[in-house]
Order: sequence, then structure tokens, then C-alpha cells
Amino acid sequence: MSELEADNDAPLAWEVNSTNLKINEAKVVLVPVSKLSPHPDNRPLGSSEEKVKQLRNFISVDGFDSSHPLVVRPYLNGYQIIEGEHRFRAAKSLGYLQLPCVIRELNDTEALIQLVLGNVQTESKPLEIGLNALKVVQKGGQKSYTITDYAKRLGMGETTVRRYMNASEVYQFVKNQLPEGANILDEVIKLEEIHRCPQADWVWLHDTTVKNDLSKTQVVEISQAIREIKTDNPAVYSLFDFMKIRQEIAEGILKGNRGLGEMYQDLLRTIESSYDNLDNQIELYEYNVMYDSIQSESLNLKEWFVNNLKELKNIAKQAVLEAYKDALQMKRGSSKDEAERTAAYFRDKKNAKEREEQERIEKQMREVKAGDWWQLGNHFLFCGDGASLEFAQKIPNKATLAYCNPPYLSESLGANNEVGWSLDWLAQKAEVVAVSPETDQIQQFLRLTQMPYRWAMSAQLSVKKGESGLGSWIFTALFSNRNLDTRVKDTWRVDSSDLQGNKTQEFLRYLLESFTREHEIIIDTYAGLGTAFILAESMHRVCYGAEVNPSLCKEIIEKWEEMSKSAARKL
Repeated sequence: MSELEADNDAPLAWEVNSTNLKINEAKVVLVPVSKLSPHPDNRPLGSSEEKVKQLRNFISVDGFDSSHPLVVRPYLNGYQIIEGEHRFRAAKSLGYLQLPCVIRELNDTEALIQLVLGNVQTESKPLEIGLNALKVVQKGGQKSYTITDYAKRLGMGETTVRRYMNASEVYQFVKNQLPEGANILDEVIKLEEIHRCPQADWVWLHDTTVKNDLSKTQVVEISQAIREIKTDNPAVYSLFDFMKIRQEIAEGILKGNRGLGEMYQDLLRTIESSYDNLDNQIELYEYNVMYDSIQSESLNLKEWFVNNLKELKNIAKQAVLEAYKDALQMKRGSSKDEAERTAAYFRDKKNAKEREEQERIEKQMREVKAGDWWQLGNHFLFCGDGASLEFAQKIPNKATLAYCNPPYLSESLGANNEVGWSLDWLAQKAEVVAVSPETDQIQQFLRLTQMPYRWAMSAQLSVKKGESGLGSWIFTALFSNRNLDTRVKDTWRVDSSDLQGNKTQEFLRYLLESFTREHEIIIDTYAGLGTAFILAESMHRVCYGAEVNPSLCKEIIEKWEEMSKSAARKL
């Protein structure tokens, strides 16, 4: 027996584990070209026209080699190409009507994997593998494939696949943001570095990289610098346009200024440490000279600190430290002991003149300007037009009664001598809306408003007709989206000596008693001399009012302070 023949009877080395090896037999069949279609997720970066041209030349000379058939899967009424798209395009352009194919039953996930497996050793680009992996590895739901599983199928390292996926995620995101045909970066190393940055920065950082043809080193340097510009504190985050800062840092690096990043990092650390060292809530005590009383007010010191920084045009480290110092000084200087010492000083008869001067100064310093919001205990006063959007947006949506005594109806006559009215939104804010137009404007007003009319009331004045300028009665139209309690009497008498700025306390008191209860919200769109505020305070309601005249607003504030022995606060 020859040596060769003897070897034929001995087991070969690869036959030892032959039970783990398998061969998938494939039957090649001819499939009409008209029934073949490329897979939409194959070659996401686009097919190679140069490759198609090269294959066309080979096939035109040697024919289509059936030993390299297309791999397809049944799909809809035809077949979807899994492997061999370039050969398909070349053959189709030459006029082939049928092509040799191997038909395999594949689900969508397996088809996606086979798209890459068919080319992974030859033509697949890293970015194409990453885009494929993003589709195969399902996030958020039940995972049919993990990254580990996917990497094993492709015979690649898991870390490598993750890098490709990160780069592909940026590529996909940027592509969706940019216009059709825009130049999109396809270098995995640079795209992966962009991925390390906040997603909000991906597009501009990508565009900067492409526009300036940045090297890998430059992209890494910018990426590292801008990733440090961050904060987990929402209050600190509200102070800056962080994207703008990161863009500024990137531009600085490109111009050779590498200190901007460290400067902003230092600034953020200063703000965060200052903020963390302040109290959430403190009690401030202050002696009010005008009312000879110590008043207290709760203050969120952290919020006060942030609001002061927001008022700065440019937030610099020194300004932050000054604001922090002021916050600490406010806490120390507003203690109850300090307020009591101040009270004792001004109550001393020897200091009577100084006390008078202090009162005069405090009154002069109080300036009420258009657009201001003031808090009067539980009440809120807007120095502006009650028909404005600013006032409407501030009012809660659960008011019980809205009252409007609009003298400006006669002051805003249109071209056709018609009254102006833009307060229909009151019906959305309050359960009941009461409007008392002047007598000669009733008809025009009712024609103008679209609020749901329910009822009318009239209060007779105990004066001679015309003496008050209102006639002998006050008409009040009531509007509501619900039925009103008609047990409330609709006519009554009021004393004209109680008249204040086209209103009477007795008249308003009746409306509040009829339609509101304690602690409920009322709206007064034309506060005048503040009758509604005074009644709301004494009757334990909450009033939201507006007055366009700053002088009248000041009177309302002072009147309320005198009555409540408390200090109003500008918001």
C-alpha cells in the first residue's frame, strides 16, 4: 500500500470536529429581472457606479457567471436582492431578462444582517456597517439582537461595532437636518468624536468640520473642550446659551485662542458653588417707618441670586462674586434682631426728625411705572391696560368673578363712532363676568361682545338724575357659560355718597357677596381707585386688578398698605 493510500484511511485533522460543520446547499434558479428589486437598506452611502461599470465590461465579454448567483428573498410579488446588487444593475443595463438566483427565506432582521455579511470582507464601509447595526439592534423594546450578538455574527469586535454605530448615528442625524445634496462627512473617526458631544451640537460641529476641513486632531481638541461646558443645575443652565458658548470656544480654538474653554469652566464652577452655598428659603425682616411695624417676607435666596445674574448684560466671574456677596449681606442684614434694633432707633423721640425724613424719602423712592406688577399681600396689581395680553396671561384660569367698569369704551370710539371692546377672554377666565357700561353705551356694547349673556342687574342711585354723571342707576350685564342663581335680586339701591371713581363700595360689595365666597379669585380690569382691592382684602377674597394710570396705581398701593399695615412688593 502506498503512503498516499494509507493516509486516505486515516482521519484528517479538520474531520475531528466535523459534527459542528455544515454545508447549506443552494439551488440556483433563473428569475425574471422584472421581479427583482434591490433592498432599500443596502448600500446606504450609495452604490458604486465605477463598480457597476467594471462588472458591465466583464459580463459583456464573459457572460453572467452562474457560479456567482444573486441571493434573493421572496418579497411582496417578487424577490428582494440581498447579495449582488452591483451585478444586477450591470446585467440589467446590458439587457438581461433573467438572472441566476439563490432564493432564501429570510425575515427582515436576518435580511439586514445578510446585506452586510455578503460584502463585509470586500466592499462594506465602516459607516455602512454602523447604519446596518442601528437598524438590527433594536433599542427601547424587546431586543431581538444585542450589539454583542451582532458583532459575533459579523466576526468583529463589539467595541468596533459600537464605534461604527455612534458614527452612523451622527451621520443619520445630520443627514436628516441638512438639505438634499449637502456634503456630509463620512469619516468614522471624526463622526464618532462628534457623537461624544451633546446632540444639540452635532450639526454645527459637523458643518464646522466640513467647512474648515478639520483634521482628526482638531476635531478631538474641539470636542474635548466643548464637552466640559455643561451643568446639571437647571437654574445655572438658564443663565446661558450653552450652544453659543461652545461655538465661541470652537472658533477660538481655530484662531489659536485656547483659553476660552478654561475661562468658561471657571465661571460655571464659581456660579455653581455660589448657588449651592445659598439657602433655598430665608425670612427677611424689615422695619417699615411709614407704618411703624416690623414686616417679614419669605425669599428664595438661590432664586434671587440667579435673577440678579440674569439682569447682567455679560456675566463675568467678578460680577458673580459680587452678587453672591450681596446675597449673603442681605441674609445677615435682614435678621429679626436687626429689624428690631432699627425699630427701636426710629421709635426714640430723639430721632423724630430723622424718622420723618426717612418716611419722606421712602415715599419719594417708591416709583410705580407702566408695565410693573405689584403684589399686595395675596392680591396682584398690574400697572397697565386690563385688556392687554400680558394681564390676561398672568391671571389664573379659575377666577370666580370678573368685573369691568370700562370708561375707556367712550374713549376708544372707532371710525363709525362705535365703542371698543376686547375683553371677551374674561368669559374663559371667570365663572361670571359682570360689565357695567355707561347708559348710552349699553346697546353698542351688547352688540359687540360675543360672551354668553345670561342676565342683567340694576342698582338705583339715591341721587338726582345726572348729579353723579352716571344717571340714576348702574346697569350691569352678566355673562357666564353656566346658568346663574336667579335667587339673587336683580335690583337694589345704593348710596351715592359711596361713589368712588365711577364705582361704589356698596355696589361692588353686593356683587362679591352674590357671586363669590372667601378665598376665591376676582378680576378687576379697571381698578380705578382700588375699591375692588380694598373690598377683597376686608372680605378675604383674592383680587387680580389692572390700572393703566401709574398715579392711581400708587394710590391703590398706599391705600392697601395703610389698611393692611403691610408693605406691597414690586415683582
